[in-house]
Formats: sequence, structure tokens, C-alpha cells
Amino acid sequence: MGQVYRRIANPYMPNGTPDKTNAVSPAYAPGEVGCAFTDQNTGNDYLRVWLDSGATSATGIGAVAAGQLAFWKSQPNNIVTNDKNQCDVGPSGAINRVAGVFQLAVTTAPGVNDATGQPAQYLCDLLIKSSSGNPASVVAASALAGAQATANTTANHADVVYTTGVNTAPVSQVLGVFSSSTITSGSAQVQVAIGFAE
Repeated sequence: MGQVYRRIANPYMPNGTPDKTNAVSPAYAPGEVGCAFTDQNTGNDYLRVWLDSGATSATGIGAVAAGQLAFWKSQPNNIVTNDKNQCDVGPSGAINRVAGVFQLAVTTAPGVNDATGQPAQYLCDLLIKSSSGNPASVVAASALAGAQATANTTANHADVVYTTGVNTAPVSQVLGVFSSSTITSGSAQVQVAIGFAE
């Protein structure tokens, strides 16, 4: 079962849709960070978090791309990263610490301070649950329709793979179910179910 998050009733949308949230700190509505909400237009659930300022092109995984997995760097501070090496429990445990799916290439600004003088971080909304009949495009190394999607255990990957063996329990956090076996432009369609708003 996925993580349960507090719900935002009417989230502030700096870019009109959660799929394009990319706002520099400090947050306009800081109480919304770490909370989840349902988008009225798509029915998808999202989690509002900060992207770690160290998630740059210089890391092993590179800069954040749409459809990549987000791993917890600091859940108490609501900070995520796309780099498993920076996960709060280390790279081998990262596959069980997926926070959601990035919906765009979120900006990072290492070495830049925000208006408060603190290191700039960017607010983003991670997809944590796609509505029924509305699979999400997730970066994938393999895909199989009907199979469970789990985080890729290979180093320097922030993508999903399918669980092999129909009667075998997955050894890591289940992120959803593949709705297709087709990989297009590096992404596959997944019915995402990582967490939900209470």
C-alpha cells in the first residue's frame, strides 16, 4: 500500500497545472509542501515537494527529465532527487523510497540563493496516482502489459522495469501496473499507484 499524505483542498498552481509546477523557493504557500492533492482536470493525485538543488547534469543520472522517478532525499523536509546515490537510505535502498514521478524537467540552481538568502530549491508536483483509464508516461527500461512496475535496480537509473514472474512477489516497492508493452521515446504507459491523499 502507498504512503498516505495530508490533502490540499485548493492548491496554488503557479503554472496553471500540476504537470508544469516549477517554482523557485521560497514557496508562495509553504503549508502545501509535503501535501497531496487531486487535480480536478485529470483526476490524478500529486505530491508537492522540493527538488534537491544537487540534482544537476553533473550527477550520475543527470538533470531531471519528465517521467523519471523521484527518490526521497529528506522526507521530513519534503526534498526529493532523481539520483539514487543521494537517497536518504542509500542507493541500494532507493528502490523502496520512490516519492513519485517527475512530470517535467524541474529547474535546479546550485550555488544560487533565493530571496531569503537560502539555497534556491524548486517546487514541483510529483505524480503519485493516475486516475483509472489514464496511464502516465514513465521512463522505462522494460515494459510488459499487466506486469507490476518497480524501480530499476541498475546504477544511475531513475526509471521503471517490469516485475518478472507472474506468481512472484516483487522484491521492492510496486509503483503501478504497465498498461502497455510498448516503449516509445524511452517511456512506457503505467497506471501509477505510489501514494494517495487522505
